[in-house]
Amino acid sequence: MDTAEIENAAELALTAFCWWRADVPRETCEAYWRDVHGIMFARVPGLWQYRQLRLSPNRPDLWRPPIPGISFDASDEAQPHGIPHALFLSESDLVAFGSNPIADEIIPNDARNFIGRIGALLSSSRGGRTFVDRIDHPELQGVPPLPTFAVCFVARAGASSTEAFHRYLTTHIAPLWSEHPGVMRLRVEPLPPYDRSAMSSPGVPHRWPNEETYLGWIELAVREEGVISDLAAGAAADGLAERIGAIHTYPVREVYTIISAGRPTEVGLRGYPAVQTIIAAGADDQRSETLLNLLFGDAVRGLDQLRRRN
Repeated sequence: MDTAEIENAAELALTAFCWWRADVPRETCEAYWRDVHGIMFARVPGLWQYRQLRLSPNRPDLWRPPIPGISFDASDEAQPHGIPHALFLSESDLVAFGSNPIADEIIPNDARNFIGRIGALLSSSRGGRTFVDRIDHPELQGVPPLPTFAVCFVARAGASSTEAFHRYLTTHIAPLWSEHPGVMRLRVEPLPPYDRSAMSSPGVPHRWPNEETYLGWIELAVREEGVISDLAAGAAADGLAERIGAIHTYPVREVYTIISAGRPTEVGLRGYPAVQTIIAAGADDQRSETLLNLLFGDAVRGLDQLRRRN
């Protein structure tokens, strides 16, 4: 299966917008997220895919010329620092994941160690879809090979219903953009209206920083940054400003894949620094399936192990 097929097999998606603690250095929060908090997800059956996207500040300059009627600016406080993105094959897998004590207790209580604020949203009914992925690297670790962005959409107040906005995003904008030859990866994720976080994290505020909550986002990888101006020109002609009030475009600095196709990656099992050290040392024996099974047991088989138990 290629990356698009793997991702499109899922029925449910969880998107969380995270803001790091102000009293902890940014690099410490990000290292903790990946190598301490993140690898706990790899010990819980039920997840089909789990990735961490590290974000840079919003880039309004990418939309040139700007589209009249749409805001491309976001206050510093409102800009998230990271997006954890998880996929579940089915509702039963989500239930299995959530009922595990690691996911039910340890992970939520651990969030306070590095997260200052979180807003998590669960999308259902196969709303999200990967339209194209010419990169085809389902276990990407580190800096993306091409300019990659999390393009987040704020609906124009009173313009249309949530369902109509989602249809516009998933049946018009996403397929239109995905046809551009400079678009190398595009996944669209419609989001429900934000009421409260779908993830319970005691000690971490769930409030959104302002009224501009996102009703959908697109993960977009392009050959070069100028492609975004082409996309804007094509969409603007179709009345983008009639439905969208704001677009915030966050460069994705790094991606870490903890689980892919139901199985933990090496980074999910060991943490990124350990994997990099093993590769640098040429210690190929440390990467064998036999050794990983001995060290990590059922966690290595992930969703396969869950299927056997059911």
